[in-house]
Amino acid sequence: MKGHRLFMDPVYEEFIPIKRGSLLDRVISSRFLQRLRYIRQLGPCYLVYPGAEHTRFQHSLGVTWLVDKALYYLELNGFKVESEVKEAVRLSALLHDVGHSPFSHALEGFILPQNHEELTVYGIKTLKEEENLEKEVVEEVVKILKKEHSLPFTYQLVSSQLDCDRLDYLRRDSFYTGAAFGRIDYNRILISGLLENGELVWSIKGFNALEAYVMSRYQMYWAVYFHKGNLSAQVLLQKVVKRVKELLLNGEELPVNGHLKRTLKEGSKEDFFNLTDGHLICAIYELKDWKDPILKDLCWRFVKRKLFRTVEVSPTLLIELRERVEKLGFNPEYYFEVVEPSKVAYSYYSPDGKDVIKVKVEGRIEELSSVAPTDAVKALSRKVSKTYAVVPPEVLEQ
Repeated sequence: MKGHRLFMDPVYEEFIPIKRGSLLDRVISSRFLQRLRYIRQLGPCYLVYPGAEHTRFQHSLGVTWLVDKALYYLELNGFKVESEVKEAVRLSALLHDVGHSPFSHALEGFILPQNHEELTVYGIKTLKEEENLEKEVVEEVVKILKKEHSLPFTYQLVSSQLDCDRLDYLRRDSFYTGAAFGRIDYNRILISGLLENGELVWSIKGFNALEAYVMSRYQMYWAVYFHKGNLSAQVLLQKVVKRVKELLLNGEELPVNGHLKRTLKEGSKEDFFNLTDGHLICAIYELKDWKDPILKDLCWRFVKRKLFRTVEVSPTLLIELRERVEKLGFNPEYYFEVVEPSKVAYSYYSPDGKDVIKVKVEGRIEELSSVAPTDAVKALSRKVSKTYAVVPPEVLEQ
């Protein structure tokens, strides 16, 4: 395509075209988007699924492409969307993840205390100055990402119970992990999109694809995002960062990159946006022979892939495992963690609350599970109460 940059996406087996010289093109070339090439979408999940090496950069392009398709289908369905609104939504899709930490959700809140949404807004405002972006466009993007825009569909396309973000990461994560559950019919879903008083709803004609989406989301949650090995790898990585930060704050001079050091020690957001997965991996390899026994041990476990173990526990067993950890001489601050499904970044669909999947059927708007002919959607939406303990494997060998 003349005048366009083409990004081949193996997930969709299509080129994603970006017009040269456009606002999107300028933003893609910025250091904020290019940084995402070096941040894995699923954090340390590649230690469980070796193919899970895909990045936030790929995902951001994919979300932008799906948003573009959604806007096109809305117009095919007779809904007019102003060009300025389209541009703001596309840009929001492209920028929605710029605030992610190295290793994505695995270290969110550990490197800096803010979540990635807050850091994204900070990054966008810095990007505006560096790339001389129009103030009005940036303000619209921030409103969309903070869910404060006057047209709810603008942010519902990017962040809701059924959005282009979820559609892309389910399909992309499925592709790269090899777990087939996330291969949803995104075209059938997007072409079912309708607008009702500025809100995004879905035609009942797309019900089968919508139901399959809920099922896929549930299956990917347990098979990939909440895989016990993935949880173990995440906790181990978190403990490494926790120990590095504690030693730095205690005045110890560690052989780590300056950006990482200033981010952990001083909370520097400027340095944060210069960090990638590579900085953490380099630090782990540099510190695996450090004099501090806890840090040395944690780093060696990561390097050798001698991960912690994740086990489902009752309250009684939870207390017992912690006592075992202490009895074996492990500091529970670094060798014991409790994880619950309700407190992770990824989740399955819940029909409770305001943010639900709305379906238009016979002129009325209903929540998805309420119009389902069976209880399948409701069953997959029920909260599952599980508690996991993450401990060194030595603890379970006792």
